Amino acid sequence: MFKKNIILNSVKEFIFKRYNISFSKSGEDLVLAKILQKYKSGYFVDVGCWDPINYSNTYYFYLRGFQGICIDPNPRLVDEYRLIRPKDRFILSGVGMNLSKLNYYYIKKDSSLNTFNYDFIKENNLEDNIDMIVEVNLKPLSQILDEIILDDLPLLFFDIDVEGFDLDVLKSNNWTKYRPYIVMVESSNNLKDDLNSDISSFLQSQGYQLVSKTLTNRSLGNLIFLRTDFYDTLS
Repeated sequence: MFKKNIILNSVKEFIFKRYNISFSKSGEDLVLAKILQKYKSGYFVDVGCWDPINYSNTYYFYLRGFQGICIDPNPRLVDEYRLIRPKDRFILSGVGMNLSKLNYYYIKKDSSLNTFNYDFIKENNLEDNIDMIVEVNLKPLSQILDEIILDDLPLLFFDIDVEGFDLDVLKSNNWTKYRPYIVMVESSNNLKDDLNSDISSFLQSQGYQLVSKTLTNRSLGNLIFLRTDFYDTLS
């Protein structure tokens, strides 16, 4: 069965790579690919990566040989990434401001909503959908990246989707050392609030500007921030 799954996955990879197929909810991967079209290699960091293919903003890049660092606290994903995306580095961890432990809530039927943020659960009326609560270790993003030996390739983008803990993840990075060209962060705010949000203010202070937002459902979508010197790097 395992060998059969490997063969089936190889066939899927061939088809997916041959055609310009988007795996994101709203074509975010193709938007990123357009911005980064000059680059044929490099790293991406996917925090809260969830499923290796479905609604993934990074599988498109995996198929084309980019180097992925995929981080998620859900142990159920370990085998899936080992089978489907063996060339990526899957890091089983939560991401936070410091070394600590925090309750991680598993949501019935929709694991994409798993979260550390109980306020998020209350806001979305998910209290009755909690399947399990597990205490999980947190590490700053900077420490996770420090522990990985990176080749001499450009750091292309961060994709962050952690259901309400996005700002904590951003603040846990070392922005002097790790400065991707693009930062993409999920948001459920309306665009006016996004422009004045703590996330926008923080990233502006780090030298990024909000250039786009995709939409998946009402105001839910992904904010795309571009490093202000990005186009200077292309010359």
